[in-house]
Amino acid sequence: MRSISVVINTFNRCSSLERTLRSLEWLDYPNFEVIVVNGPSSDGTDELLDRYGGRIKRGYCPNRNLSESRNIGIQMACGEIVAFIDDDAYPDPAWLGQLARAFDWEEVAAAGGPVIGHTGFWYQVWHSRADRFGNFWTDFQPCVNPTQLLAAPGSLQFTYTIGTNSAFRRRVLVELGGFDEEFEYYLDETDLCCRVTDAGYVVEALDDAFVYHKFLPSDIRERSDVIRDWYQVLKSRFYFGMKHGLNASSFAEVCAQNAAFVDTTRANVELNYEAGVHDQATRDKFEQDVVNASNLALELYVAGGTRERPRSWFGEGEQPFLPYATRRPPGGKLHICFLSAEYPPDKVNGIGRVVHALATSLAQRGHCVRVLTKGEDHVRVDLEDDVWVHRVPVQPHDPPQGVAVPSHIWDYSASVLDELHRIETFGPIDVVQGPNWDSEGVAVVLEGEYRYVVGLYTPLRTVLGVDPAMRQQAKTAAPLFEALLGTETLVYREATGYLACGPAIVEEIESQYGVSLPRERLGFVAHGLEDASPGPRAVEPSSHPRILFVGRLEARKGIDVVLDSAVRLAASGYDFELRVVGDTSIVGPTGATYREEFERGHPDLAEQVLFLGRVDDEVLRKEYANCDVFVAPSRFESFGLILLEAMMFSKPVVATDIGGMREILHDGESGILIPPDDADALTSALQRLLDLPRLRREVGDRGRQRYQEFFTPEKMAEGAEAFYRALREQPPGPRPSAAVPGSVIPAPVV
Repeated sequence: MRSISVVINTFNRCSSLERTLRSLEWLDYPNFEVIVVNGPSSDGTDELLDRYGGRIKRGYCPNRNLSESRNIGIQMACGEIVAFIDDDAYPDPAWLGQLARAFDWEEVAAAGGPVIGHTGFWYQVWHSRADRFGNFWTDFQPCVNPTQLLAAPGSLQFTYTIGTNSAFRRRVLVELGGFDEEFEYYLDETDLCCRVTDAGYVVEALDDAFVYHKFLPSDIRERSDVIRDWYQVLKSRFYFGMKHGLNASSFAEVCAQNAAFVDTTRANVELNYEAGVHDQATRDKFEQDVVNASNLALELYVAGGTRERPRSWFGEGEQPFLPYATRRPPGGKLHICFLSAEYPPDKVNGIGRVVHALATSLAQRGHCVRVLTKGEDHVRVDLEDDVWVHRVPVQPHDPPQGVAVPSHIWDYSASVLDELHRIETFGPIDVVQGPNWDSEGVAVVLEGEYRYVVGLYTPLRTVLGVDPAMRQQAKTAAPLFEALLGTETLVYREATGYLACGPAIVEEIESQYGVSLPRERLGFVAHGLEDASPGPRAVEPSSHPRILFVGRLEARKGIDVVLDSAVRLAASGYDFELRVVGDTSIVGPTGATYREEFERGHPDLAEQVLFLGRVDDEVLRKEYANCDVFVAPSRFESFGLILLEAMMFSKPVVATDIGGMREILHDGESGILIPPDDADALTSALQRLLDLPRLRREVGDRGRQRYQEFFTPEKMAEGAEAFYRALREQPPGPRPSAAVPGSVIPAPVV
C-alpha cells in the first residue's frame, strides 16, 4: 500500500482548517500522514495546531505565496504520493484510496478527481483542461474522460488537476523542481501539470475521488465567488502565456490571448460595478493591475529564470513518516443513512433529537453517517458535527402503483430516495433508517433496493386514541387519515428491520396495526441524549418548591392531569410553584387552550401556576436545573425523552406507568410511577416529594446514575451498531408484491 502525504496550505482560516483536519479522520485509506504549512496567520491557527501535538507535521511559510507554501509541504513529505487539499475543503471518505489507485499505472505522475462546490451538490469541476496560453475549460458533469486524448508532451491542450484535489508522485515533483513560485496564486497547479505532461508523464483526470470545496472568502475575494484584487491573477496569466505559449505559438498570438483575457475580465469587473458589488476604487485598481502585472510578467520572462527549487533542497530537513490516526471501528466501518424530516439547527422534536444524538455518536465511533432531511431550493450537503447532512427539497413525483399514499408523504419520500441513489454513486450503503411517523421511508420500502430499518416511535393510531383534537381532525379528513394509516401499515409489513427503544412500543404497534414484527429482525436500543446538566452548582434561590412540566399542552401529554393536581395541591395548603414549559396555543376539547381555560377558572392561582410557553434550550436547561420535582403524566409515550432530561439533572421524576416510561424508571427508586388519568395519584406523589426533601435528593441521584448507565448517546450508538451489523448479515427482506394501480391522497389545506 502506497504511503501518502496529505498537504494543507493555510492562512487565517482556523475554523475551516479545524473542520478539514477533523474530516481526514474518517478517510478509508489507512496509510497517510498530514502536513499543515501555515502562512503568517494571526487568527489562532497556531493554537489549533498546538492541539494536534505529534499527530501532524507542521511547516511555516513566511510569505503569502501558495506555491512556496506547497513546496515546503513537498519538502516535508515522506509519502510516495503527495496529495493537496485546501483548508476550506473536506474529502469524501474514499478520496485517498481512489487517488492511490490512479498511480497503479506507472506513467501517471499526477491525478485529481471531481470537486463539489459550496452547495455540496453542484460540481465546481468534473474534468479540467487548459491550453498553453492559460485558457481553461471545465466540465461540470460526467463526460468523456480527456486523459488519453491530452497526454502527449508538447500538446496545445493538456489535462490538469484542481489544487484542492490533486496528487503527485513525489519523485516527479522533486525532479521538476516542485511548483514555480512565480505563481503566487492562480495557475500554479496548471503550470505544474503542463510541465508534468511535457516531461512524458500522464496527468489523469479521475471520475471519482471526490472533494467538497466550500471556497471561503480570502484576501483576494470579498465573497466566495467574487474576486476584488486581480493583480496576482493577471500576473500569473501573463507569465504563464509567455512561459508555455511561446513554445507552441507566436508572440503575437500570446499577446492577443492575453488581451482577450483582459477584455473578458474587465467586462466582469464592470458587471460587478453596475451591480453594486465593486466600487470605483476597485475598477481603478484593476486597470492599474493590468499595467503593472503585464510589465512584471514580461520582465520575468526576459530575465529567463523561474522560481523552481533545486532537487537538493527537497532533501533538506527530512522527517520520518508520521501516520495520521483515523477512526476505525472494530469490525469495519458502516455506511448508514438516516431519514429525518427534522434536524438541527432547526427546532426539532423528539424524533429529530434522537436521530441527531444517534447519528453524531455513530460518527464519533468512526462510521460514515448521513442524514437526509428537508431542504429548500436545491440539494445541499454539509459536514456537520462529523455527519454528512443532505438537505433535500421536496419535488413532485408520479404516484406509486398499487398503494394509496398521501401526496405530501410520497413526494418527500421519493425525493429522499433520489438522493439515496446519488449517494450510492459514492459507495455502497449498508443501512437506511427512517421513523414510522409520517412513513418517511415508504418510497425506499416500495423500491426494495436497500436494507430499510424502521425506527419505532409513537404511531399515528395510538395518537388518535389519546388525543381528542387529533381524532376530530381525523373525522374531518377521513380519506387522508385512512391513507396515512395504510401507508404506515405497509412500511411495518415490508421493512427489512425494526429498531425499538423497548418492548412496549413493539407491543403497542402489533396490537394497534395487526402486524407481527419478526423477532430476528428486531432490535432493542434505548434512546440516549447528550448530558446537558452543568454539574454541581448553586441552584437559583426560590421561596417555593418548584414543580416543572415540559411538553406540548395537549391531552396526550397529560397537561389536564397536571393542572388538576395543582388545584388540589393548592387546596391542601401546599406552598409550591408549577412552571409549565411548552406550546400554549394548542386548542383543547372545549375549544379553548388549556392555559385559557385554567386561567379563567383559577385566577387565584396566577402566582403559583406559571405558563412560560416555548423556550430556547438555554432557558430550558435552567428550568431543569432549578426545579425540585419533574412531572410527566402522559397518556402514552413510546419512550419519554423528557424523563432523561430531568434524570440527567438529578431531579426526581413522577411519570405515568405506561408505554416506554415504565422501561426508563424503576418505581420508588429512580422515580415514581402513577396510573394514567389519575390526578389523585399524581397529587399524592407530589405531596410525598414536597414533604421529604431528602427523598427528592435520593430519587434524583438514583435517576442521574441510571441515566449515565443506560441512556447516553454512546450507549445508544453501541447498541444500534451491533444491531446494524447483525442485520447486514441477513439477506434483505422480501420486496412488496405488485398490485393494481393505486392513487395518491392529497394533503389537506391548512
